[in-house]
Amino acid sequence: MSRGKRFVCLSAALLALSIAGCHSAGSRRSIAAEPALSGLDAGDMAVLEAPPVRELTVVDRHPLLYKPRDYWDNAGDNRLVKAAAATFVGVPVGIVGEVRQIVAGSPTSTPR
Repeated sequence: MSRGKRFVCLSAALLALSIAGCHSAGSRRSIAAEPALSGLDAGDMAVLEAPPVRELTVVDRHPLLYKPRDYWDNAGDNRLVKAAAATFVGVPVGIVGEVRQIVAGSPTSTPR
């Protein structure tokens, strides 16, 4: 290839990459600050209700079942990190908790 063709190909590739989606994730500026969407106005006298009481299920009684779910819920937003935390940390912790529960007996209260 001659030097001119190489320059044209390199320039075309650079242009294609810049157009394809290499965009920065800069902050978005809003025009005006919006109020929070709480559903309650200053004059509204709505009463907030407590969440319903959860009943104890089979999953809540066995650490092998609820520990991976806890690690999944608390690992952040990245699905790969969540799956790794639930698999490589949650399952062994659940197994240890299950063995501890076999030796010491079932817990008297919910683990949450």
